[in-house]
Amino acid sequence: MEDQIIDIEQLIGQGRYLEARSLTQTAIDENPSIRLQQLHALAVSKSGMPLQAKAFLEKLYKELPDEAETAGILGGIYKTLFKQTEDSEYAIQSRDTYLKNFSLTGSYYTGINAATMSAIAGQARKGREIAQEVIDKIGDSKSFWEIATLGEAYLLTKDNKKAIEFYQKARQLAGTDWGKVNSVHNQLWLIKHYMNVPSEILKIFSPPAVAAFVGHMIDKPDRINPRFPVSIEDAVKAAIKASIRANKIAIGYCSLACGGDILFAEAMEEEGGEVNIFLPFNKEEFIRESVAFAGDNWVKRFDALRNRHTVHFITQENYDNHPDLFSMQSKVVLGATLLRRSMIHSAAFLLSVLSDFDFTRLEGGTRDNIALWPFQDKIINISPDNYLSGSRDDKQEYSKNKPATSVRPALYTLVIDSEKEEAWESVLEKIKGAMESAVVPPLASCVKGTNIIVGFSALRPLWDFISVLGKTKGVSLPDLRLSINGGPIALDDFHEKDPVQYKIMSGVHVETALNEHQFSIPGYCIALSPIAYELPLYNVEIELLSRVNMEKGEVVEIFKVLG
Repeated sequence: MEDQIIDIEQLIGQGRYLEARSLTQTAIDENPSIRLQQLHALAVSKSGMPLQAKAFLEKLYKELPDEAETAGILGGIYKTLFKQTEDSEYAIQSRDTYLKNFSLTGSYYTGINAATMSAIAGQARKGREIAQEVIDKIGDSKSFWEIATLGEAYLLTKDNKKAIEFYQKARQLAGTDWGKVNSVHNQLWLIKHYMNVPSEILKIFSPPAVAAFVGHMIDKPDRINPRFPVSIEDAVKAAIKASIRANKIAIGYCSLACGGDILFAEAMEEEGGEVNIFLPFNKEEFIRESVAFAGDNWVKRFDALRNRHTVHFITQENYDNHPDLFSMQSKVVLGATLLRRSMIHSAAFLLSVLSDFDFTRLEGGTRDNIALWPFQDKIINISPDNYLSGSRDDKQEYSKNKPATSVRPALYTLVIDSEKEEAWESVLEKIKGAMESAVVPPLASCVKGTNIIVGFSALRPLWDFISVLGKTKGVSLPDLRLSINGGPIALDDFHEKDPVQYKIMSGVHVETALNEHQFSIPGYCIALSPIAYELPLYNVEIELLSRVNMEKGEVVEIFKVLG
């Protein structure tokens, strides 16, 4: 049992809350120990269901009111509910449970939370008293979290001079650990809504800017008119680095094609930033299509970056001349940048390398991607024309996408099933009605077991379809489970007489979508990475629920779609 508890604790530490929740539920049925119940409540809360976690853990708390760990976890659940609802009753409940834990254990973590929640609940004097106790408890501090806690404690006691001193020390220790920077920033962001926080303190932990990158590849050897020849590589990279410094960009999202992508990733790395890489299809095909033609040097640079940073794949399948995979990847890169911006309350830029003379609009190309960016005043373009010698020939070279070698479009899928199996036939009829009412009807739809899987060529009409479904008479969204995914999907024969099974979908991504649908939550729509990252492009808010290790070893992030 001890090994099982260690495994569950590790899952929670890795952010794999849904897996932890499933394991704890099974384990509790066999042995309802206190620790397993605590971990179950924590996993349930972290996976987006704090009300259910509250109801579960309050029973244990009533039975064992002096159990310190239970109080600490329950205090965190109340705090989460307060953030979601802004109900002061939750703030007071959180303070009381944290304070009881602090009294029993002397933990500075629960102590500072008790102090802050007191201030938020309108009991500033009580907050100052608890904060002073925390200061006395910590004494000579060494760790980042102790020093950051002292900064917060001195802020609550209104000793701004010492608060600034300790926050500055904590910021120095954090370095480029953006997780720590973001954690302190989010706490300050919460506090400033309830009490004055000096601007000097807010600036210390102000989050770094984030940037998406799109840009031209290095010219192919047979290109007639130079656009981005290798001879201007150094000048373009210097311009990229200057833009990163000037705008204090420390987190970047990009692909890894030769030319602009690799230069941006290298520049971010050399400036000490974080690099997040997305590829549209498997590595070997990507190298062949987007790297190798520029020479072995670029392939080596690609491999070096890939080995130093996590790479996310839209699909591991082949390219087969499907430009929609490049388009899907670009939207994911842009959306992931916007998601990170909202998570850390920061500025987001689109950095590009685009010729002023290039007016082509290839699907998934640079100009096509720039048009998708919602903040046109946050676009920084570096034109390679500025570094080319001599005059430009006005003659344009218009590229065309090669014809696809397979009928396998990249689709966004919505999997639907019902919480109430006995009402499935009725639900099926209502879904048919929603399909008929949709402004942009789905491209494909079929029944797979007890699930309906619906495919759209773009994510926006999929989300609009969910809205139509919610307004359809007779459909109760709380009785449905919905999940969003996507990738290249094979389409089979047309079935004119069946409004649901009118185009059958198959392939790896259909099976993946059905497999990942097991993590869906009744009454909610979930979205799976990497497709989930695209949703912020359409002003759809999402919240991370959990990370999950799938059978093949890949880590998938699961988001709750908030609307």
